[in-house]
Amino acid sequence: MNGSTWIAVVNPNAGGGRVATEWPVLSNKLKGRGFVFEEVFTTHRYHAVELVIYALKRGFRKIISVGGDGTLHEIVNGLFYQQEVPVSDVTLAVLPAGSANDWTRMYRIPRDYDKAIDTIIDGRTVLQDVGRVEYVQAGVRNVRYMVNVAGVGLDANICWYCNAAKNKGRSGDMAYVKAAFKALLGRRSKRGKVVADGKNFFTGRIFSVGFGIGKYSGGGMMQVPDAVADDGLINLMLARKVSKLKFLFLFKRLFKGTIYSVKEVSHKMIRKVSVITRHPDRVEIDGEVVGTTPMTMDVLPQALRVIVGRDFEPCSRN
Repeated sequence: MNGSTWIAVVNPNAGGGRVATEWPVLSNKLKGRGFVFEEVFTTHRYHAVELVIYALKRGFRKIISVGGDGTLHEIVNGLFYQQEVPVSDVTLAVLPAGSANDWTRMYRIPRDYDKAIDTIIDGRTVLQDVGRVEYVQAGVRNVRYMVNVAGVGLDANICWYCNAAKNKGRSGDMAYVKAAFKALLGRRSKRGKVVADGKNFFTGRIFSVGFGIGKYSGGGMMQVPDAVADDGLINLMLARKVSKLKFLFLFKRLFKGTIYSVKEVSHKMIRKVSVITRHPDRVEIDGEVVGTTPMTMDVLPQALRVIVGRDFEPCSRN
């Protein structure tokens, strides 16, 4: 297989099943623009991981993710789980077709398919950081890789409710808002400790913790607004115990990127972080609820080559 040929990993269930009906048109658009590619379809959760590993063994080095943030998350994990080729040899592009598309929002990749295809043709790439996350699932330590945002506590509970809504066919930005309110009503701050770069950052009742390589999550929320995807750092946001009523009034700040102005919120740029709680608390990675605390995250600097939009302007602190 020629490494210049693309492979499109297509999630037909993305966007509430929209991709299943739109892919024939989108496929013809790609062919009409001169793309040489094969297509493979996911049929179950984590299938994209398997498909990517097999594609690399066959010689593919250029991948198009056709789906949302969840599809992208699986593809990235397939890249880092495999041992066949260096990840640096692979170029990853995304045609946003999910319900939130927060990763593509960061890179200014248009939701319009024709314009999104233009970005792939342009071939403008950056090397972005990737988070390596260890967590507990069914009593066993597991590892996942993160390209956008992860969280513990309220953040993970929002994802849990949102994914439950998606499973019932409800998606879109309002689904995220409704999930946030449900998660808020059921959230009880848990006692725990956050250790950042080997030093105690916080001990006490934890309402929510966010970790950012990217800055957007939950359909445009910015719980880690200072995140820069290629600076070798994690943007850590910690919300201490706060009244639910006060949080409701402050909720809009998540969309304005002003959450750091809340007195119960602390933040820091770090390279490694651990969260240990007295009782297990949910952990989410790129919108996927994967397990529970204790969890640890560190950074793989500029470890993934991705295609970005024409309007994206790199802003690395390096």
